[in-house]
Amino acid sequence: MKLREHLVIGGITAVFLYFRWDLWRALLFFTAAVLIDADHYWDYLWRSRFIDWSPARMFRYYNLFNDNSSDKRCLAFSFLHTAEIFLLVYVLARFWNFGFFITIFWGMLFHLFLDVTDLTYKRKPFLRAYSVIEYWLRKKKLIRQGISPDAFCREIFEKSKQPIR
Repeated sequence: MKLREHLVIGGITAVFLYFRWDLWRALLFFTAAVLIDADHYWDYLWRSRFIDWSPARMFRYYNLFNDNSSDKRCLAFSFLHTAEIFLLVYVLARFWNFGFFITIFWGMLFHLFLDVTDLTYKRKPFLRAYSVIEYWLRKKKLIRQGISPDAFCREIFEKSKQPIR
């Protein structure tokens, strides 16, 4: 799902939550529901070896990634979208600051629900690995079959650096 859609849907939901919660908690929910996508930017920086900080090229990279997602080498991984991170935030809520972290947890879960709904609508619900362990196992299986998801990502990264026509 695109950032714009997360901003609009998350914003509308936060307005409704404001009437149930308070302003700060609704804003925290909205912030968590949007900033979970920071892992995409981190991934782009990692792929560029922290040389290319251009948000425009990062968005171009992910647009190309999505446009080519039917390639059998395509395996998406977004660290903040994994079950392990969700579990960590939930544990923080249970044992440290419940109101703060459970609001972040619900914002992240809302975001993931939107992503999974969008991917299911596009008939690609398993494009992304939803766990670090799942990613590792799926990547290992692809490599055993002679398929390199890393090569796919490098190709898309190189294409994203080309000038727009």
